Amino acid sequence: MYCPKCRGEYRDDAVFCPDCEVDLVPEIPPEIPEEYVDEPWVELHSFSGTLYAQMAIEMLNREGVPAFSKSLFAGSSLGVFGGADLVGDSTAVWVLEPDLERAQVIIEAMISESADELDDDDRE
Repeated sequence: MYCPKCRGEYRDDAVFCPDCEVDLVPEIPPEIPEEYVDEPWVELHSFSGTLYAQMAIEMLNREGVPAFSKSLFAGSSLGVFGGADLVGDSTAVWVLEPDLERAQVIIEAMISESADELDDDDRE
């Protein structure tokens, strides 16, 4: 497992980087381009739970956009990381500022599909 922010490597059963306070990912993300080293990270989107956040990160990484997630709810303060999603838990996906517009386009379909699924659930 790897930290998408500091790129540190952890045991396979680890789920959280204690230094960066972000969820670990199974594959090391693409290198941050040298010209982006001093660029700030910005929040791209907040997802309910971790599943959609991890899917978004995988999509972004496949397109060469570095990204990481950070839990935004009680899980981080309770010491619960990356396991099960808690009710009301949300996870934010962060990207480098120069990649923000491109990243929004990449995950737009996923966000729309997720919203459509919620609408379908409401109708049933």
